[in-house]
Amino acid sequence: MPNNLNSIALNQYATRFSTTILNEVFRSQDIVTGSELLKLTPVRQVNLGILNRLFEQWKSNAESFRSPYFDFDNEEVKQALEAFMNTASRYIAVRRPALEPLLLESVKEALKLLFTPELYLEDKIRTTPDEEFTQAKAEHLVKYTQIHRKLGEALLEKLVESGAESAYQTQAASWVYELKKDESLLDDKEPYLAQFAEVFPINLSELIIKDEPVSIAPLNKKAEAPSFFDAAFGEQEAPQARPVSRPEPGATIISEIVAQKKSAESESLNSSFKVEVPKASDDKAYGTIPVRVESIAASIPLGQRFMFVNQLFNKNSEHFEKAVYELDAVKTFEDAQNLIWHRYASKYAWDVNGEAVNALLNIVKRKFN
Repeated sequence: MPNNLNSIALNQYATRFSTTILNEVFRSQDIVTGSELLKLTPVRQVNLGILNRLFEQWKSNAESFRSPYFDFDNEEVKQALEAFMNTASRYIAVRRPALEPLLLESVKEALKLLFTPELYLEDKIRTTPDEEFTQAKAEHLVKYTQIHRKLGEALLEKLVESGAESAYQTQAASWVYELKKDESLLDDKEPYLAQFAEVFPINLSELIIKDEPVSIAPLNKKAEAPSFFDAAFGEQEAPQARPVSRPEPGATIISEIVAQKKSAESESLNSSFKVEVPKASDDKAYGTIPVRVESIAASIPLGQRFMFVNQLFNKNSEHFEKAVYELDAVKTFEDAQNLIWHRYASKYAWDVNGEAVNALLNIVKRKFN
């Protein structure tokens, strides 16, 4: 099962799919209406993705009306603005240049949701930095999710059961990985693949990065008229889903390619700051370091900091600092492992058996010993 998708193949497929749809739709018309967007492609998740992007733009436009010179909290003004925006939403008219990027991104997101729902949902949870994941956001996420919808509904239910109106993003993301263990929450991929194939066939051998066995420790985590965006969802029911097996964490083929490309340009700098770390074969649990630390950030030596930034975070120190901050915020080593394998390793195409990854795991483990 895939742990990630080949970004090059994903972009190529999305471009071919989008071009096929757009050439057909705009052969005999200049604009696409809101009702037509709902049926633009055979894949309803793609159509919902476009609609969601329009909805976000619609909200942004409503906010742009606000001015310090007028009382927008006045009830009469609020009602008038709401009525205007709802009316405007029922007259959607999108031309090809504006629709093309919306369709392209929606195709990529739909495939990401189909094959790696945990990564898709985590990205949605973390859309806005430093904001908590609220019940309203969870409801909105479910509203625009058809593929693996039960997983989104279970996430919302988890938040409601917590008794809180919101949760930290890290907590919400950990719920996703925990819930994904329940195979009944996942849809059968075949019906959706057939829908995509109606437009353009998918070469799964190119799109999916195959997992390879790696020697890592296993994870054990236990009555105004409504707007068009509200009315649209009554038109079509989501298909019944059947459970499928979940992917296990593993290495990605692309990590080897990325490592080879970076080797020449980073060799000189990395060798200057190279440090000796325990090898994975010496200790299957990432090494045995007896000294416990209170802060991961404070325990990383300067030489290792340079190594992590250059080898693991594409020479971006801000990404490194953010990752360390998130690792320091989690409560257990299992949560830290989830972040490492499911977020950073896939995002930055790490060599999971590499020296830098094992060095980082050694330091992280010291906080939770």
